[in-house]
Amino acid sequence: MIGLDTSAIVDIFRGELRIKEFLSKNQEPLAVNIVSYLELSFGLETGNPRHDKERRFYDEFFNTLYNFDLTRESCIEASRIFSVLKKEGKVIEPFDCAIAGIFLSNGIRKIITRNPKHFERIKGMDVIIY
Repeated sequence: MIGLDTSAIVDIFRGELRIKEFLSKNQEPLAVNIVSYLELSFGLETGNPRHDKERRFYDEFFNTLYNFDLTRESCIEASRIFSVLKKEGKVIEPFDCAIAGIFLSNGIRKIITRNPKHFERIKGMDVIIY
């Protein structure tokens, strides 16, 4: 199973060619998580018709894939990731720690992203760049 980073989800909405090419060849199941949904929601203005259309797309998209929630185990994993990276002086955004924590705590070791520097610092995570 491959987890989708928020950047990949946005690019799917936008019809970005590189992610479309990857997805057309991919044979593995795809997963999303609630933190990416939150991150996407923060970028959408309520009442803006263009953003309302985008929100409907994300709602439908999230309903078609494996979808993982934030749990105690994923919180612990996210905080472990953050702590390790902080000690190494390689801190990443808390949302990215949470996204990785959710996937790793559910046995998902692969993530596809446009922003590899966000996830390549995390031990145990295989980063797929498109």
